[in-house]
Order: sequence, then structure tokens, then C-alpha cells
Amino acid sequence: MIHRSSSGMGFVELLVILALIAILIFLALPTISCGPVSGVMTQRLSNMKQLHLATQQMALDAGANNNTNIGWPGDIGGSFSNWTGQLLDGNYLSRKDLCKLLSAPRMRVAMDDPFVTNNTAALVYAVSTNSPDDAVFLSSSNFTNTPSGGVLNPKDKSHDNKGFVVFRKAGDGTILQVRQAGQTNIIGSDVPLCH
Repeated sequence: MIHRSSSGMGFVELLVILALIAILIFLALPTISCGPVSGVMTQRLSNMKQLHLATQQMALDAGANNNTNIGWPGDIGGSFSNWTGQLLDGNYLSRKDLCKLLSAPRMRVAMDDPFVTNNTAALVYAVSTNSPDDAVFLSSSNFTNTPSGGVLNPKDKSHDNKGFVVFRKAGDGTILQVRQAGQTNIIGSDVPLCH
């Protein structure tokens, strides 16, 4: 009787291992190809959180001091330059931080003029103290929220249009896919200040 040593790998085992590797690569491919875009959108979400915190602090100070010159964007005249100006004047953000938070890899806000509204990576909406908590406060610039549903801006290349970011007045934000654009209806008639 001849015994064969089974220390080597057979042809069938090699095929099974190659098939498993191919399946793993196939499953990982969407994650690998979307990685940089997801990173940009995650950074945008983080930046929006910082903008929200600064604005919320400004709104709290307005209420505590009965100051109508500061507050949510809709409370201080509803313009982008009023909002950014009050954030800077009240030392809620430095000019450098504001420019960084409104920028994205392909859209840089200039330090000498952070009041320019058509070059920011974020849209700011005219929410006020009376706006409901689920009203959209910020969105990525590749997306505009409307009362009938969100609309993607195909000309904006700051996020490669693989998704968008929405941040609400209550302080919750989310990264959404392109197919979810129409599902983020704004409550009320708040309009973007950056167009």
C-alpha cells in the first residue's frame, strides 16, 4: 500500500481559495472606489457640525442678552454676509476657521473675503428661532433643498455628485446618496442664502 503525503495543496483547494479572494475583491470594490468621496463628505459633515455649534452659541447668546443683532441666519437679516459677519464679529469663529469650514478640496474660501457666497462648499439656509428643529440649516453645495424636495446641482464638482450632506437646525446631520435627494423636504419656506 502506497501512502501519499497530503502536505501540498491540491488543484481544487487552490481554485476555492482563488474564488474566495475574487468574491472578497468584488464585495470590497464599491467601498474602495467611494473612499475618497466618503472622506470628503465626512469632513463636510464635521465642518457643518462646527458651523452649527458656533451658530447655536450665537443664538443662545442672543436669547440670553436679548440681542437682535446676533442669532440664527434668519433672525439677523437672512443674508450670508450678515451671518458670517456676526460669527466673526462676536468671536464665535476666527476668520481662518470660518474659511476652512466653508471650504472643500475643490472649493477654497479666500481668507480676505469669507463673505463671498457663490464659492462655498456649504449652502446656509435662513432658519430662525421659530423654525422647526427638522428644518435644514446647512447642506453641501452640490444640493439645494426646496419645499418640494432636494435637487442636486450637476455643475458643482466639490463632492463628485456621489452624495450630499444635510445638517438640520436641531444639530443632526447625515450623508445621503444621490437617489435620496428628493426625500429631505424642508419644513417651511427657508431658502438658501448662498445662491
